[in-house]
Amino acid sequence: MKLLSFGAVCLLLWHHPAGAQFPRACCTVEGIQTKQCCPALGPDPADVCGSLTGRGSCSAVRVDSKPWGGPYRLRNVDDRERWPTKFFNQTCRCVGNFAGFNCGQCKFGWTGANCDQRKAPVVRKNILDLTSEELREFLDTLELAKTTIHPDYMIATQHWLGLLGPNGTEPQFANISVYDFFVWQHYYSVRDTLLGPGRPFKAIDFSHKGPAFITWHRYHLLSLERELQRLSGNENFAVPYWNFATGQNECDVCTDSMLGGRNPDNPSLISPQSRFSNWGVVCNSLDDYNRLVTLCNGTNEGSIQRGLMGGANMSLPTMSDVRGCLGIRDFDSPPYFTNSSFSFRNALEGYEKPDGELDESVNNLHNLVHSMLNGTSALSHSAANDPIFLVLHAFTDAIFEEWMKRFAPTNASFPDEMAPIGHNRDYNMVPFFPPVSNEEIYVSSEDLGYSYSISLDDADGSAVFVLGSTLGGVFVGLLVLLLIFLLHVRQRRNRGFEPLIKADFTNRKYTEEA
Repeated sequence: MKLLSFGAVCLLLWHHPAGAQFPRACCTVEGIQTKQCCPALGPDPADVCGSLTGRGSCSAVRVDSKPWGGPYRLRNVDDRERWPTKFFNQTCRCVGNFAGFNCGQCKFGWTGANCDQRKAPVVRKNILDLTSEELREFLDTLELAKTTIHPDYMIATQHWLGLLGPNGTEPQFANISVYDFFVWQHYYSVRDTLLGPGRPFKAIDFSHKGPAFITWHRYHLLSLERELQRLSGNENFAVPYWNFATGQNECDVCTDSMLGGRNPDNPSLISPQSRFSNWGVVCNSLDDYNRLVTLCNGTNEGSIQRGLMGGANMSLPTMSDVRGCLGIRDFDSPPYFTNSSFSFRNALEGYEKPDGELDESVNNLHNLVHSMLNGTSALSHSAANDPIFLVLHAFTDAIFEEWMKRFAPTNASFPDEMAPIGHNRDYNMVPFFPPVSNEEIYVSSEDLGYSYSISLDDADGSAVFVLGSTLGGVFVGLLVLLLIFLLHVRQRRNRGFEPLIKADFTNRKYTEEA
Protein backbone atom coordinates (compact mmCIF):
# COMPACT_ATOMS: atom_id res chain seq x y z
CA MET A 1 0.00 0.00 0.00
CA LYS A 2 1.41 3.34 -0.99
CA LEU A 3 1.55 5.69 1.93
CA LEU A 4 1.66 9.36 1.00
CA SER A 5 2.88 12.13 3.22
CA PHE A 6 1.20 15.39 3.95
CA GLY A 7 3.36 18.39 4.63
CA ALA A 8 0.74 21.09 4.48
CA VAL A 9 0.44 24.20 6.48
CA CYS A 10 -2.79 26.14 6.92
CA LEU A 11 -2.11 29.80 6.52
CA LEU A 12 -4.07 33.00 6.46
CA LEU A 13 -1.97 35.36 4.38
CA TRP A 14 -1.68 38.89 5.67
CA HIS A 15 -1.62 42.05 3.58
CA HIS A 16 1.45 40.96 1.60
CA PRO A 17 1.54 37.95 -0.77
CA ALA A 18 3.97 35.99 1.35
CA GLY A 19 5.06 32.54 0.29
CA ALA A 20 3.15 30.04 2.37
CA GLN A 21 0.95 26.98 2.05
CA PHE A 22 -2.76 26.94 2.61
CA PRO A 23 -5.00 29.75 3.92
CA ARG A 24 -6.73 28.99 7.20
CA ALA A 25 -10.06 29.73 5.50
CA CYS A 26 -9.47 26.69 3.27
CA CYS A 27 -8.30 24.32 6.01
CA THR A 28 -11.74 23.06 6.84
CA VAL A 29 -13.31 19.67 6.31
CA GLU A 30 -15.24 21.09 3.37
CA GLY A 31 -12.22 22.80 1.85
CA ILE A 32 -10.03 19.71 2.07
CA GLN A 33 -12.73 17.40 0.73
CA THR A 34 -13.69 19.66 -2.20
CA LYS A 35 -10.06 20.63 -2.95
CA GLN A 36 -11.21 24.20 -3.58
CA CYS A 37 -9.43 27.18 -2.03
CA CYS A 38 -11.19 30.31 -3.29
CA PRO A 39 -12.01 32.49 -0.26
CA ALA A 40 -14.11 35.63 -0.47
CA LEU A 41 -12.42 39.02 -0.29
CA GLY A 42 -14.05 40.73 2.66
CA PRO A 43 -17.37 39.99 4.38
CA ASP A 44 -19.45 39.46 1.24
CA PRO A 45 -19.42 35.69 0.51
CA ALA A 46 -20.25 36.44 -3.12
CA ASP A 47 -16.99 38.35 -3.59
CA VAL A 48 -15.00 35.17 -4.26
CA CYS A 49 -11.38 36.03 -5.12
CA GLY A 50 -12.36 39.71 -5.30
CA SER A 51 -14.40 38.94 -8.42
CA LEU A 52 -16.91 41.74 -7.72
CA THR A 53 -14.14 44.32 -8.15
CA GLY A 54 -12.38 42.56 -11.02
CA ARG A 55 -9.41 41.33 -9.02
CA GLY A 56 -9.62 37.65 -9.87
CA SER A 57 -11.68 34.50 -10.20
CA CYS A 58 -11.77 30.92 -8.92
CA SER A 59 -9.96 28.80 -11.49
CA ALA A 60 -8.26 25.47 -11.96
CA VAL A 61 -4.67 25.39 -10.77
CA ARG A 62 -2.12 25.55 -13.57
CA VAL A 63 0.56 22.92 -13.23
CA ASP A 64 3.65 22.03 -15.21
CA SER A 65 2.93 19.27 -17.71
CA LYS A 66 6.44 18.95 -19.14
CA PRO A 67 8.50 15.84 -18.34
CA TRP A 68 11.06 16.03 -15.58
CA GLY A 69 14.45 14.35 -15.45
CA GLY A 70 16.81 13.58 -12.60
CA PRO A 71 16.82 10.57 -10.28
CA TYR A 72 13.18 10.75 -9.13
CA ARG A 73 11.30 8.44 -11.51
CA LEU A 74 8.35 7.50 -9.30
CA ARG A 75 4.82 8.71 -10.08
CA ASN A 76 1.90 9.60 -7.86
CA VAL A 77 3.63 8.65 -4.61
CA ASP A 78 4.69 12.09 -3.35
CA ASP A 79 2.24 14.82 -2.38
CA ARG A 80 4.54 17.45 -3.91
CA GLU A 81 4.05 16.16 -7.45
CA ARG A 82 2.03 18.60 -9.59
CA TRP A 83 2.00 20.97 -6.63
CA PRO A 84 -0.44 21.79 -5.03
CA THR A 85 -3.10 19.63 -6.71
CA LYS A 86 -2.84 16.78 -4.21
CA PHE A 87 -4.60 19.20 -1.85
CA PHE A 88 -6.30 21.92 -3.90
CA ASN A 89 -7.03 21.93 -7.62
CA GLN A 90 -8.93 25.24 -7.65
CA THR A 91 -7.54 28.50 -6.32
CA CYS A 92 -7.90 32.21 -6.92
CA ARG A 93 -6.30 33.38 -10.14
CA CYS A 94 -5.58 37.09 -9.81
CA VAL A 95 -5.33 39.56 -12.67
CA GLY A 96 -2.88 42.40 -13.22
CA ASN A 97 -0.75 43.16 -10.17
CA PHE A 98 -3.22 41.71 -7.68
CA ALA A 99 -2.04 38.71 -5.69
CA GLY A 100 -2.69 36.61 -2.62
CA PHE A 101 -4.97 33.73 -1.77
CA ASN A 102 -8.07 35.92 -2.22
CA CYS A 103 -6.53 38.51 -4.61
CA GLY A 104 -6.59 41.07 -1.82
CA GLN A 105 -2.88 41.86 -1.98
CA CYS A 106 -0.38 43.26 -4.48
CA LYS A 107 2.43 41.43 -6.20
CA PHE A 108 5.92 41.97 -4.81
CA GLY A 109 7.19 45.36 -5.93
CA TRP A 110 3.74 46.97 -6.23
CA THR A 111 1.56 48.99 -3.87
CA GLY A 112 -1.56 51.17 -3.79
CA ALA A 113 -5.27 50.44 -3.52
CA ASN A 114 -5.30 49.15 -7.10
CA CYS A 115 -1.77 47.73 -7.00
CA ASP A 116 -0.78 50.10 -9.80
CA GLN A 117 2.05 51.99 -8.08
CA ARG A 118 5.66 50.86 -8.09
CA LYS A 119 7.01 50.38 -4.59
CA ALA A 120 10.41 51.90 -3.92
CA PRO A 121 12.82 48.95 -3.56
CA VAL A 122 14.14 48.21 -0.10
CA VAL A 123 17.94 48.06 -0.01
CA ARG A 124 19.79 45.03 1.31
CA LYS A 125 23.14 46.10 2.80
CA ASN A 126 26.28 44.33 3.95
CA ILE A 127 25.68 43.31 7.58
CA LEU A 128 29.14 44.65 8.43
CA ASP A 129 28.09 48.08 7.13
CA LEU A 130 24.90 48.39 9.16
CA THR A 131 24.69 51.16 11.72
CA SER A 132 24.32 50.07 15.33
CA GLU A 133 20.63 50.99 15.14
CA GLU A 134 20.10 48.99 11.93
CA LEU A 135 21.91 45.97 13.35
CA ARG A 136 19.90 46.12 16.55
CA GLU A 137 16.65 46.31 14.57
CA PHE A 138 17.65 43.29 12.48
CA LEU A 139 18.61 41.16 15.49
CA ASP A 140 15.63 42.25 17.58
CA THR A 141 13.23 41.50 14.74
CA LEU A 142 14.75 38.06 14.22
CA GLU A 143 14.31 37.28 17.90
CA LEU A 144 10.74 38.54 17.78
CA ALA A 145 10.08 36.27 14.80
CA LYS A 146 11.50 33.32 16.72
CA THR A 147 9.35 33.91 19.79
CA THR A 148 6.10 35.07 18.16
CA ILE A 149 3.49 32.46 17.33
CA HIS A 150 2.55 32.97 13.72
CA PRO A 151 -0.81 34.78 13.75
CA ASP A 152 -1.91 33.40 10.39
CA TYR A 153 -0.20 30.07 9.76
CA MET A 154 -0.24 26.62 11.29
CA ILE A 155 1.49 23.39 10.32
CA ALA A 156 0.02 19.95 9.83
CA THR A 157 1.02 17.37 12.42
CA GLN A 158 -0.06 14.34 10.36
CA HIS A 159 0.47 13.25 6.78
CA TRP A 160 -2.31 13.99 4.33
CA LEU A 161 -4.16 10.69 4.80
CA GLY A 162 -4.57 11.48 8.50
CA LEU A 163 -5.14 15.20 8.07
CA LEU A 164 -8.77 15.15 9.23
CA GLY A 165 -8.10 12.96 12.25
CA PRO A 166 -9.44 9.49 13.08
CA ASN A 167 -13.07 10.58 12.75
CA GLY A 168 -12.58 12.65 9.60
CA THR A 169 -13.82 15.80 11.32
CA GLU A 170 -10.82 17.18 13.24
CA PRO A 171 -8.07 18.81 11.16
CA GLN A 172 -4.68 18.06 12.71
CA PHE A 173 -2.67 21.28 12.98
CA ALA A 174 -0.29 22.98 15.44
CA ASN A 175 0.98 26.51 16.02
CA ILE A 176 4.49 27.52 15.04
CA SER A 177 6.53 30.71 15.31
CA VAL A 178 7.09 33.03 12.37
CA TYR A 179 10.76 32.10 12.06
CA ASP A 180 10.24 28.36 12.60
CA PHE A 181 7.68 28.36 9.81
CA PHE A 182 10.45 29.68 7.53
CA VAL A 183 12.58 26.73 8.71
CA TRP A 184 9.71 24.30 8.14
CA GLN A 185 9.25 25.43 4.53
CA HIS A 186 12.89 24.66 3.76
CA TYR A 187 12.64 21.27 5.48
CA TYR A 188 9.49 20.38 3.55
CA SER A 189 11.13 21.16 0.22
CA VAL A 190 14.03 18.75 0.84
CA ARG A 191 12.39 16.01 2.91
CA ASP A 192 12.34 12.44 1.65
CA THR A 193 9.39 10.81 -0.06
CA LEU A 194 7.63 8.67 2.54
CA LEU A 195 6.81 5.26 1.07
CA GLY A 196 6.18 3.48 4.36
CA PRO A 197 7.80 2.92 7.78
CA GLY A 198 11.55 3.11 7.34
CA ARG A 199 11.18 3.18 3.53
CA PRO A 200 12.07 6.72 2.41
CA PHE A 201 13.01 7.58 -1.15
CA LYS A 202 15.86 10.01 -0.68
CA ALA A 203 16.74 11.06 -4.23
CA ILE A 204 14.43 14.06 -4.33
CA ASP A 205 14.93 17.75 -3.58
CA PHE A 206 12.69 20.60 -4.71
CA SER A 207 15.01 23.47 -3.72
CA HIS A 208 18.55 22.21 -4.44
CA LYS A 209 20.51 20.32 -7.07
CA GLY A 210 18.75 21.98 -10.00
CA PRO A 211 17.73 25.29 -11.61
CA ALA A 212 15.12 26.08 -8.94
CA PHE A 213 17.90 26.42 -6.36
CA ILE A 214 18.11 30.06 -7.46
CA THR A 215 14.43 30.97 -7.70
CA TRP A 216 13.26 28.91 -4.71
CA HIS A 217 15.65 30.54 -2.24
CA ARG A 218 15.00 33.99 -3.72
CA TYR A 219 11.28 33.64 -3.04
CA HIS A 220 11.82 31.98 0.35
CA LEU A 221 13.98 34.84 1.61
CA LEU A 222 11.75 37.50 0.08
CA SER A 223 8.71 36.03 1.84
CA LEU A 224 10.38 36.07 5.26
CA GLU A 225 11.60 39.61 4.64
CA ARG A 226 7.96 40.67 4.25
CA GLU A 227 7.07 38.99 7.54
CA LEU A 228 9.95 40.77 9.28
CA GLN A 229 8.75 44.08 7.86
CA ARG A 230 5.39 43.50 9.52
CA LEU A 231 6.92 42.51 12.85
CA SER A 232 9.26 45.50 12.89
CA GLY A 233 6.60 47.93 11.71
CA ASN A 234 9.12 49.16 9.15
CA GLU A 235 8.11 48.65 5.51
CA ASN A 236 11.67 49.53 4.47
CA PHE A 237 13.21 46.78 6.59
CA ALA A 238 15.63 44.66 4.52
CA VAL A 239 17.53 41.48 5.29
CA PRO A 240 21.29 42.23 5.15
CA TYR A 241 23.79 40.06 3.34
CA TRP A 242 27.08 38.52 4.44
CA ASN A 243 29.88 38.75 1.91
CA PHE A 244 31.35 35.35 2.65
CA ALA A 245 33.91 35.60 -0.19
CA THR A 246 36.77 36.52 2.16
CA GLY A 247 39.12 33.58 1.60
CA GLN A 248 39.45 33.34 5.38
CA ASN A 249 39.10 30.27 7.57
CA GLU A 250 37.00 32.08 10.16
CA CYS A 251 33.46 33.48 10.07
CA ASP A 252 33.67 37.25 10.53
CA VAL A 253 29.96 37.60 11.41
CA CYS A 254 30.05 34.80 14.00
CA THR A 255 30.51 37.14 16.94
CA ASP A 256 28.35 37.66 20.00
CA SER A 257 27.40 41.14 18.79
CA MET A 258 26.16 39.71 15.49
CA LEU A 259 25.10 36.12 14.79
CA GLY A 260 26.78 34.36 17.68
CA GLY A 261 30.34 33.50 18.64
CA ARG A 262 31.71 30.14 19.71
CA ASN A 263 30.99 28.75 23.16
CA PRO A 264 34.40 28.50 24.91
CA ASP A 265 33.23 25.49 26.94
CA ASN A 266 31.71 23.65 23.98
CA PRO A 267 32.99 24.78 20.54
CA SER A 268 30.06 23.09 18.78
CA LEU A 269 27.57 25.46 20.43
CA ILE A 270 26.97 29.20 20.26
CA SER A 271 28.37 31.39 23.04
CA PRO A 272 26.00 31.93 25.99
CA GLN A 273 26.71 35.65 25.57
CA SER A 274 24.78 35.58 22.27
CA ARG A 275 21.01 35.86 22.08
CA PHE A 276 21.05 32.96 19.59
CA SER A 277 22.43 30.49 22.16
CA ASN A 278 18.86 30.06 23.40
CA TRP A 279 17.41 29.31 19.98
CA GLY A 280 16.07 25.79 19.66
CA VAL A 281 16.10 23.93 16.35
CA VAL A 282 13.11 22.32 14.65
CA CYS A 283 12.81 19.80 11.82
CA ASN A 284 16.15 18.20 12.62
CA SER A 285 15.20 14.52 13.08
CA LEU A 286 14.79 13.41 9.48
CA ASP A 287 15.49 9.74 10.21
CA ASP A 288 12.81 9.66 12.91
CA TYR A 289 10.24 11.24 10.58
CA ASN A 290 11.02 8.61 7.97
CA ARG A 291 10.78 5.76 10.45
CA LEU A 292 7.46 6.98 11.84
CA VAL A 293 6.11 8.13 8.45
CA THR A 294 5.36 11.54 9.85
CA LEU A 295 6.36 15.18 9.49
CA CYS A 296 8.25 17.75 11.45
CA ASN A 297 5.75 19.08 14.01
CA GLY A 298 7.67 22.19 15.02
CA THR A 299 8.76 21.05 18.49
CA ASN A 300 12.16 21.94 19.95
CA GLU A 301 14.82 19.35 19.07
CA GLY A 302 17.93 20.85 20.66
CA SER A 303 20.25 23.80 20.14
CA ILE A 304 21.90 25.34 17.08
CA GLN A 305 25.29 23.76 16.48
CA ARG A 306 28.28 25.08 14.56
CA GLY A 307 31.40 23.01 14.01
CA LEU A 308 34.97 24.19 13.92
CA MET A 309 35.74 26.09 10.75
CA GLY A 310 38.92 25.66 8.77
CA GLY A 311 39.14 21.89 9.00
CA ALA A 312 41.46 20.12 6.54
CA ASN A 313 42.93 23.49 5.55
CA MET A 314 39.57 24.68 4.24
CA SER A 315 38.89 28.35 3.69
CA LEU A 316 35.88 30.37 2.59
CA PRO A 317 35.41 31.25 -1.10
CA THR A 318 37.24 34.22 -2.55
CA MET A 319 36.16 37.11 -4.75
CA SER A 320 38.05 35.42 -7.56
CA ASP A 321 35.67 32.49 -7.16
CA VAL A 322 32.72 34.86 -7.36
CA ARG A 323 34.09 36.58 -10.47
CA GLY A 324 34.76 33.22 -12.10
CA CYS A 325 31.19 32.16 -11.47
CA LEU A 326 29.90 35.44 -12.88
CA GLY A 327 31.81 34.75 -16.08
CA ILE A 328 29.64 31.74 -16.96
CA ARG A 329 27.12 32.88 -19.56
CA ASP A 330 24.67 29.96 -19.45
CA PHE A 331 22.26 29.88 -16.53
CA ASP A 332 22.21 26.08 -16.54
CA SER A 333 23.10 23.16 -18.80
CA PRO A 334 21.90 19.57 -19.30
CA PRO A 335 21.23 17.46 -17.34
CA TYR A 336 20.37 20.38 -15.02
CA PHE A 337 21.65 18.51 -12.01
CA THR A 338 24.78 18.37 -9.85
CA ASN A 339 26.73 16.99 -12.82
CA SER A 340 26.04 19.96 -15.11
CA SER A 341 29.12 21.69 -16.48
CA PHE A 342 29.59 25.34 -17.49
CA SER A 343 26.40 26.12 -15.57
CA PHE A 344 26.18 29.37 -13.61
CA ARG A 345 23.60 27.81 -11.28
CA ASN A 346 25.69 24.72 -10.59
CA ALA A 347 28.82 26.80 -9.99
CA LEU A 348 27.01 29.16 -7.61
CA GLU A 349 25.38 26.27 -5.77
CA GLY A 350 28.86 24.77 -5.44
CA TYR A 351 28.90 21.50 -7.39
CA GLU A 352 31.39 22.60 -10.04
CA LYS A 353 34.46 24.79 -10.17
CA PRO A 354 33.78 28.53 -10.21
CA ASP A 355 34.88 28.67 -13.85
CA GLY A 356 32.33 26.02 -14.84
CA GLU A 357 34.58 22.98 -15.14
CA LEU A 358 33.00 19.90 -13.60
CA ASP A 359 34.98 18.18 -10.88
CA GLU A 360 33.30 15.66 -8.57
CA SER A 361 35.62 16.63 -5.72
CA VAL A 362 34.57 20.29 -5.85
CA ASN A 363 32.88 21.95 -2.88
CA ASN A 364 32.65 25.67 -3.50
CA LEU A 365 30.71 28.91 -3.01
CA HIS A 366 27.28 28.22 -1.44
CA ASN A 367 27.99 24.58 -0.56
CA LEU A 368 31.44 25.35 0.80
CA VAL A 369 30.10 27.97 3.20
CA HIS A 370 27.46 25.61 4.57
CA SER A 371 30.10 22.91 4.98
CA MET A 372 32.54 25.19 6.77
CA LEU A 373 29.89 26.42 9.20
CA ASN A 374 29.25 22.74 9.85
CA GLY A 375 26.76 21.58 12.46
CA THR A 376 23.18 22.69 11.85
CA SER A 377 24.12 24.68 8.74
CA ALA A 378 25.52 21.61 7.00
CA LEU A 379 22.18 19.77 7.18
CA SER A 380 19.93 20.93 4.37
CA HIS A 381 16.71 19.90 6.15
CA SER A 382 17.54 22.00 9.23
CA ALA A 383 20.06 24.59 7.97
CA ALA A 384 17.53 27.44 8.08
CA ASN A 385 17.44 27.13 11.89
CA ASP A 386 20.74 29.02 12.05
CA PRO A 387 20.09 32.75 11.47
CA ILE A 388 23.29 32.92 9.45
CA PHE A 389 21.25 31.15 6.75
CA LEU A 390 19.53 34.45 5.92
CA VAL A 391 22.64 36.53 5.34
CA LEU A 392 24.41 33.67 3.54
CA HIS A 393 21.55 33.28 1.06
CA ALA A 394 21.13 37.02 0.66
CA PHE A 395 24.70 37.20 -0.69
CA THR A 396 24.10 34.14 -2.87
CA ASP A 397 21.08 35.96 -4.28
CA ALA A 398 23.14 39.11 -4.78
CA ILE A 399 25.57 37.14 -6.96
CA PHE A 400 22.64 35.90 -9.02
CA GLU A 401 21.33 39.46 -9.34
CA GLU A 402 24.71 40.63 -10.65
CA TRP A 403 24.67 37.79 -13.18
CA MET A 404 21.18 38.87 -14.28
CA LYS A 405 22.40 42.42 -14.86
CA ARG A 406 25.40 41.28 -16.90
CA PHE A 407 23.65 38.85 -19.21
CA ALA A 408 19.98 39.97 -19.19
CA PRO A 409 18.76 36.39 -19.75
CA THR A 410 15.43 35.61 -21.34
CA ASN A 411 12.95 33.18 -19.79
CA ALA A 412 14.05 30.63 -22.35
CA SER A 413 17.41 30.33 -20.55
CA PHE A 414 15.61 28.59 -17.68
CA PRO A 415 14.92 24.97 -18.75
CA ASP A 416 11.26 24.18 -19.31
CA GLU A 417 11.65 20.39 -19.25
CA MET A 418 13.90 17.51 -18.17
CA ALA A 419 15.18 19.30 -15.06
CA PRO A 420 14.69 17.34 -11.79
CA ILE A 421 11.17 17.33 -10.40
CA GLY A 422 10.24 20.80 -9.14
CA HIS A 423 12.92 22.48 -11.23
CA ASN A 424 11.23 23.02 -14.61
CA ARG A 425 10.49 26.62 -15.50
CA ASP A 426 6.70 26.32 -15.04
CA TYR A 427 6.72 24.08 -11.95
CA ASN A 428 5.00 25.60 -8.92
CA MET A 429 7.62 25.91 -6.20
CA VAL A 430 7.01 23.61 -3.22
CA PRO A 431 5.50 24.38 -0.69
CA PHE A 432 4.52 27.97 -1.51
CA PHE A 433 0.86 28.92 -1.75
CA PRO A 434 -0.81 30.55 -3.64
CA PRO A 435 1.07 28.67 -6.39
CA VAL A 436 4.07 30.54 -7.79
CA SER A 437 6.25 29.14 -10.57
CA ASN A 438 9.99 29.38 -11.03
CA GLU A 439 9.43 31.56 -14.09
CA GLU A 440 7.61 34.22 -12.06
CA ILE A 441 10.67 34.74 -9.85
CA TYR A 442 13.25 34.54 -12.64
CA VAL A 443 13.23 38.34 -12.91
CA SER A 444 15.36 41.17 -11.56
CA SER A 445 15.23 41.93 -7.84
CA GLU A 446 13.93 45.45 -8.48
CA ASP A 447 10.91 43.92 -10.20
CA LEU A 448 10.29 42.16 -6.88
CA GLY A 449 10.75 45.27 -4.75
CA TYR A 450 14.31 45.08 -3.45
CA SER A 451 17.90 45.84 -4.46
CA TYR A 452 21.45 45.41 -3.17
CA SER A 453 23.98 47.93 -1.97
CA ILE A 454 26.91 46.10 -3.52
CA SER A 455 29.23 46.19 -6.48
CA LEU A 456 30.60 42.92 -7.78
CA ASP A 457 32.08 44.52 -10.89
CA ASP A 458 35.82 44.19 -11.35
CA ALA A 459 37.82 46.15 -13.89
CA ASP A 460 40.45 43.44 -14.21
CA GLY A 461 37.83 40.87 -15.04
CA SER A 462 35.69 42.98 -17.34
CA ALA A 463 37.40 41.67 -20.45
CA VAL A 464 35.97 38.26 -19.65
CA PHE A 465 32.50 39.58 -20.38
CA VAL A 466 32.94 42.23 -23.06
CA LEU A 467 34.96 41.95 -26.24
CA GLY A 468 36.51 45.29 -27.15
CA SER A 469 35.52 46.81 -30.46
CA THR A 470 39.13 47.70 -31.30
CA LEU A 471 40.31 44.10 -31.66
CA GLY A 472 41.65 43.27 -35.06
CA GLY A 473 39.69 41.11 -37.46
CA VAL A 474 42.27 38.34 -37.37
CA PHE A 475 42.09 38.02 -33.61
CA VAL A 476 38.29 38.03 -33.73
CA GLY A 477 38.36 35.20 -36.25
CA LEU A 478 40.70 33.13 -34.09
CA LEU A 479 38.49 33.77 -31.09
CA VAL A 480 35.42 32.57 -32.97
CA LEU A 481 37.23 29.36 -33.95
CA LEU A 482 38.24 28.85 -30.34
CA LEU A 483 34.66 29.32 -29.16
CA ILE A 484 33.40 26.78 -31.71
CA PHE A 485 35.98 24.30 -30.47
CA LEU A 486 35.02 24.87 -26.83
CA LEU A 487 31.34 24.41 -27.62
CA HIS A 488 32.17 21.14 -29.35
CA VAL A 489 34.11 19.94 -26.29
CA ARG A 490 31.29 20.99 -24.01
CA GLN A 491 28.69 19.09 -25.98
CA ARG A 492 30.83 15.99 -25.77
CA ARG A 493 31.16 16.46 -22.03
CA ASN A 494 27.44 16.96 -21.51
CA ARG A 495 26.67 13.73 -23.35
CA GLY A 496 28.89 11.98 -20.86
CA PHE A 497 26.86 13.13 -17.84
CA GLU A 498 23.42 11.61 -17.66
CA PRO A 499 20.93 11.85 -14.77
CA LEU A 500 21.52 9.24 -12.12
CA ILE A 501 18.67 6.83 -12.68
CA LYS A 502 19.16 4.70 -9.55
CA ALA A 503 20.37 7.46 -7.26
CA ASP A 504 19.46 7.30 -3.58
CA PHE A 505 21.16 10.40 -2.22
CA THR A 506 20.44 11.65 1.25
CA ASN A 507 19.35 15.22 1.87
CA ARG A 508 21.28 15.45 5.10
CA LYS A 509 24.31 17.28 3.73
CA TYR A 510 24.52 19.94 1.07
CA THR A 511 27.59 18.30 -0.38
CA GLU A 512 26.54 14.65 -0.40
CA GLU A 513 25.97 13.19 -3.81
CA ALA A 514 23.65 10.71 -5.44
